[in-house]
Amino acid sequence: MRQIQYDLEIIYVYKLYYFFSLLIFICPTSLILGWRFGQMLGLLIFILGFLLAYFLMMHKKSFPTPDKKITARKMAKEITQDSTPLAISHFSSQLYFYFNEKRQAIALLEKYQNTHDPLLCATLADILLREGRPRHALRIVHDNPHHTSDPLLLCVLGHILRQMNEWQAAIRIYELSLALSKKSGFPCNGANRFTQFLLTLSYTATIHHSLGDCYLILKNYSQAKKHYLLGNIRIFDVSLWRTGKVPTTHTA
Repeated sequence: MRQIQYDLEIIYVYKLYYFFSLLIFICPTSLILGWRFGQMLGLLIFILGFLLAYFLMMHKKSFPTPDKKITARKMAKEITQDSTPLAISHFSSQLYFYFNEKRQAIALLEKYQNTHDPLLCATLADILLREGRPRHALRIVHDNPHHTSDPLLLCVLGHILRQMNEWQAAIRIYELSLALSKKSGFPCNGANRFTQFLLTLSYTATIHHSLGDCYLILKNYSQAKKHYLLGNIRIFDVSLWRTGKVPTTHTA
């Protein structure tokens, strides 16, 4: 099966759930050993197990992809029962990433574009950007009436402007996205609350890292370091931290 290139936001959630799944075995084991042989041994086992789980999470690079036949049946069932913009966004993402049906994914999203749903339009713009069509993606975002008030649409718009080398404009958009996300949060993608919380953390970290990249290009090294740090502190897995090539000595 074709290897799927997950974004940092998705990889971070996968890695954390992998880490939590390891802790499910570690915590009861340490408690049982602590009860049977003493608290110190139980604590030692928990610490060693925690460190091992963290090490394994850091080095986890790939995750299994859904079975195509099962996914196709599930997609067909869901899309016949639910044609909301959220369901269309999920369906199109699966077409694009799991089945490599790029044209079908874009055509489906464009068909429902007039709903002006922020998640749907953000998905369409993101796919167009991946396909090397930044100007088309830019038009999609600008045509959406929520593009100045939705944090996710603004995040995608920032990515578009970065690809077009509009660094100052991208900085303004990213800053606005961060400010709005603190008030209203990123739009729900249908995930449970805990997953949505993790996605919010990773989206916020991505925006800070993107700001760091922009400031680095503009040689504003103090701001670049600041945003790399603000992004990193939101990511539990240090293997996903960003630093950029900020000179060790520079004038602020």
